[in-house]
This record gives sequence, C-alpha cells and structure tokens, in this order.
Amino acid sequence: MMDLAEHAKKMRLIVYKHMLNTRGWKYKAFLRYLRFFKYISFAKRRGEFLESYYTLMRYLDDIVDGDAPLPKDYANGVDYIIDKIKFSKKPVDPIDEVDYLMLHCFNVANSFGEDFTSETEDILNSLLFDAHRKDKWIVFPEKELQSHFHLMDIRGTIKATLKIFKEDPDKYHFLEPLGTASRYQYDLEDFEDDIKAGYVNISAEDCSLFGISPDELYDKDSEAVKEWLRYHAQKGLDLLEEHHCLLPQAKFSWLARATFPLVYELPAKKCFQKILAEIKISGIKNNACIQPVME
Repeated sequence: MMDLAEHAKKMRLIVYKHMLNTRGWKYKAFLRYLRFFKYISFAKRRGEFLESYYTLMRYLDDIVDGDAPLPKDYANGVDYIIDKIKFSKKPVDPIDEVDYLMLHCFNVANSFGEDFTSETEDILNSLLFDAHRKDKWIVFPEKELQSHFHLMDIRGTIKATLKIFKEDPDKYHFLEPLGTASRYQYDLEDFEDDIKAGYVNISAEDCSLFGISPDELYDKDSEAVKEWLRYHAQKGLDLLEEHHCLLPQAKFSWLARATFPLVYELPAKKCFQKILAEIKISGIKNNACIQPVME
C-alpha cells in the first residue's frame, strides 16, 4: 500500500511549484498562509488536511482547465471528474495519484473527527460543470451560473473551511457575501484565461444589460466588457461591506476572523480597487441580448 502521507507531500510540492511558476503573483501569499496555519492554529492534523485538500482541488481544477495533463485512458475531463465523484462516495481501490491524495485527505479528516464527503461532492460537481462547458463558449443564464458558483465557493469551499476551523458549518450563510465577492475577484482576474479555455462567466442577462455582443466576449478592452468589469468590481466592494455587517453576528473564533481578511478580503479588495482605478465608466448600453446557446 502506498505511503499516503509521503504521496501527499510529493503532490503538494508538485502542485505548489506549478502554481508559483504560472501565477506566483496570485498564490505566493496564500501558500505561505497554508503552511503557517498548522502553527498558529496549534492543530497539525487540521493543517495537514488543509494543505492536502487544497492541493487536491487545485490539481483537479488544473486538469479540468487544461493547465495540467489529462490522465491517460481518459478522452475528456468530464469522464475523469465523473470517476472522481464516484470515488469520493466510495473511496476504495484507488487507481491514480488523485485517488490516493483524496483517500489521504479523508483519513486525516477522520483522525480529527470530521467528514468532508458532502463538501467534496459539491466542489467536484462544480468542476464537472466547468468540464462540460470547456471550449464551448456557452452563455448561461444568471441563475445557472450562480448555482454553479454557490456549489464551489460557498456550500463547498466555505463549509469545508468552517469545519477546519472547528466552526459550525451551518454558519456558512453568514459568509455568502464574502464567498460571492471572492467569486467576482476570480472572474475579473481570470477573465482572459477563462475565455481562452472556453468559459463565459458573463450571464445572458448581463450581456443584455451591458450590450455585450458575441464578438466582444473575447475582448477585455471592449467598452461594454469594461463596464461589466467595473460594475462587478463595485458590486464586489459592496459585498465586502455587507460581509463586515454580518460577521459579528456569527461569533466566529479569533482564528477564523483573522483568516478571512488575510486570505479572502484583502486580495479581493485589491483587485476591485485596481479595476475601478483603471476603468472609467461611460454609461451602460442596452444593445441586443446574446441568447444562451445550450448543447
């Protein structure tokens, strides 16, 4: 049987190196936090889980996006993620490095009395949505996009984070504004990379509101797209303010309260302020709407 802990350590080094080589500006501070968590929390096993679980999901996300090679014997990311969802529900007989890493995560979680099965399923189902839409440039209705992002950023990621912090995972609704603001940050920062990969994170309704034509979806310098970017940057700042109003009601631990600004709020705020400083508003247009194309 593979030494799961040693395998997890090797996987972390591989994935961290890839993250730093491709987007060091974005991930350097976060990776430092991951490694520091186990010391400031006085919880080595929870720190081990956090590092390994993040590595697992980051690696799977890279496979779906095409930033990491698709494992052999798989024709597409959809089939691969479906198999990982099946394994997450019945983690026996691992066949590849992802299965072994997932098994390690579940074993570590079990050692401190937590179960992350439902959160893992939510995150993997969100990745499956991305795998289905890769290279297709489909414009989805707002409701469908938000359902996808809610699975990934709130019901999956935030609930998992609360469990790691020994918090009540049902308090995740207090962090919905923060989770949504983080999603806006990712959408704005990764706009060009997402478009290249075939992901359109502008809803059909926003295409209508801002007058974004099909050709403009690929052009970050389009006036219509700029107005969409600026609108979401301002909305992101408003969500961070809403988060600050809600936070005292949740009565989170000092560790959680210290983590939210460092890991989520400050990077998002920096992104939003940068966009607002760079893009000057010229008024919302009302051109013809792009109709969603479903396949």
